[in-house]
Amino acid sequence: MGTASRDRLYRERRDQVEPFAFDQAVADVFDDMIRRSVPGYETVTCVSAALVSQAWAGRGVLYDLGCSTGAEAAAVLRIIQEPRPRMVLVDSSQPMIERCRERFAGVEHLDYVCADLCALDFRPSFAAVMNYTLQFIDPELRDQLLMRIRRAMLPGGLLVVSEKVRLEPASQNALAIERHEAFKRLMRYSETEIAQKRRALERVLIPDTLELLRKRLHDAGFVRVEVWFRCLNWVSLAAYVDA
Repeated sequence: MGTASRDRLYRERRDQVEPFAFDQAVADVFDDMIRRSVPGYETVTCVSAALVSQAWAGRGVLYDLGCSTGAEAAAVLRIIQEPRPRMVLVDSSQPMIERCRERFAGVEHLDYVCADLCALDFRPSFAAVMNYTLQFIDPELRDQLLMRIRRAMLPGGLLVVSEKVRLEPASQNALAIERHEAFKRLMRYSETEIAQKRRALERVLIPDTLELLRKRLHDAGFVRVEVWFRCLNWVSLAAYVDA
């Protein structure tokens, strides 16, 4: 797959900003968009791949839940050369799945599933990664989804979850947002782009607090939950199943 197009989706001022959706326009610029929008994205992608590769250890399937354009799967495949893992790449967006198919044309042992995670029939697995996905799931459905993932995980398994979180008190959250927007300016986003993207996401991306996210994982049955990455209001956690 070629280099992603530059993200200019919100460059022109709009009278009405529609809710954010993972449509074809977003899929075409997604790699650039997420790199310039999420602090530490490349580090999280690489280290997540290392963690789940170690947990997989040649056993069963490895899930990428919310695979988008396949950056995480590509990072895993750079680490695991032989034997190739049976990876299941899942996304609710057909354009994202098609981008994955293009990216991995000719690569064996990859299953592509376009489906709502909340309706997916999970196969037994030792390793799964869900980066920047849960935040787009209806909060009322998150506990049940995590429970279903946990029930399918085998002893000693690992789920990596990366998310934007809401900080408390509100003043701390406001400061984190301010700093995140400063990061976006460094990534060459304009004030118009930042404001319109914020409006597009405000009812679509609904962050949990870190405390609530930890609780959801513990309540789902993960025995150990560790924050291994944090930058501003972005975190990544490793949730382990008892061996």
